[in-house]
Amino acid sequence: MEGFLHEIKEFADAFVALQSARHRADYSYDVIYDRNDTLTATDRAADAIDQLDRVSIHHRRGFVAHLLFKRRSRQEIQHG
Repeated sequence: MEGFLHEIKEFADAFVALQSARHRADYSYDVIYDRNDTLTATDRAADAIDQLDRVSIHHRRGFVAHLLFKRRSRQEIQHG
C-alpha cells in the first residue's frame, strides 16, 4: 500500500479487519460477538467509507486499479 494516501490505507486496513471479523463470526464457533462488538464494527465500516468518500476520485480510481490489476515484473511479462 506504499504510495497511497493515509485515508486509503486506513480504509484498506478497516476492510481487512472487518472482513476477518466477519469470517470469524461465520466460521468460528468459539467466537461470540455481542451488541457492542457489532455496533463498533458497523461504526468502523461507516467511518472507513466516509474517509474514502473524502478522497478525490483520482486517488480512488488509482486504488481500485491497484486492487484489480496485479503488478508484474518485466521478467514475468517476458516469460509469461
